[in-house]
Amino acid sequence: MIEATEADWKLLTDLLAERFGLTFSGPRQEILAARLRPRLEALHLEGLREYYHYLCFHPGREEEFCELTRRITNNETYFFREGAQLDAIVQHVLPESAQLMRERPLRILSAACSSGEEPYSLSVRLVDSGSELLGAKWEIDACDLNPARLEAARRAIYEGFSFRNCDEETRRRCFQEVEPGRFLLRERYRRAVRFFHANLAGPFAGIGWGSYDVILCRNLLIYFDPEGFDRLISRFAQLLRPGGYLFLGHSESLFDRGPGFEPVYFSDCMAYRRIGSES
Repeated sequence: MIEATEADWKLLTDLLAERFGLTFSGPRQEILAARLRPRLEALHLEGLREYYHYLCFHPGREEEFCELTRRITNNETYFFREGAQLDAIVQHVLPESAQLMRERPLRILSAACSSGEEPYSLSVRLVDSGSELLGAKWEIDACDLNPARLEAARRAIYEGFSFRNCDEETRRRCFQEVEPGRFLLRERYRRAVRFFHANLAGPFAGIGWGSYDVILCRNLLIYFDPEGFDRLISRFAQLLRPGGYLFLGHSESLFDRGPGFEPVYFSDCMAYRRIGSES
């Protein structure tokens, strides 16, 4: 493999930023290099410049972009991660939305959902709250860039690391063991969740069905450059109804950014509420 020049890296990373909205600077460039090396070998390419030309002009470029999504996205996820935010939705947002739910379901978007643990965790919390018995209704949309992870989410079979924050009683109650060490989420927790492919750096029309009351986008924005960050927050502002909530990862913040939002503090976490009034 030919050693990449700074110009080679700029060509490739600018293309990835344009296509996916993700940046690869500093230590992340080394991670990207390690993940790309097997692809260059498999395609019999000598260096990043050839790979850049492949992505731009080869007839199989779209298939390779699909393969890239599997390699460059961070798929670390597990059930009930950042559980305080899930509790805030169930204990505060859901009761607050009681009047709204007389007319329609609460609409929730899990952005960058990976293999589905996040939206399914929320579904478990909502169903187990018993709110359905009081007439509460909800729909959870979940999107990701990686088609393979979405297929895994639709299968809803999990093992190992996915349960690192899930106690044994919850696993027995919510999952059915289909083979040793592998567990299928029960249908009552899957039925309100639907998955779709979306590139959050792509056209606005590609994200979801209509407006949302809650959006979760956790631990993704740290990988966006400032311009991509601002574009995505602007899109979320368009997707959220006035008064709707945006939940970010604990290391992500809209302070001094996102002028369409105001911080809201719950007992153990915070969110951002869309400023404005219903038209």
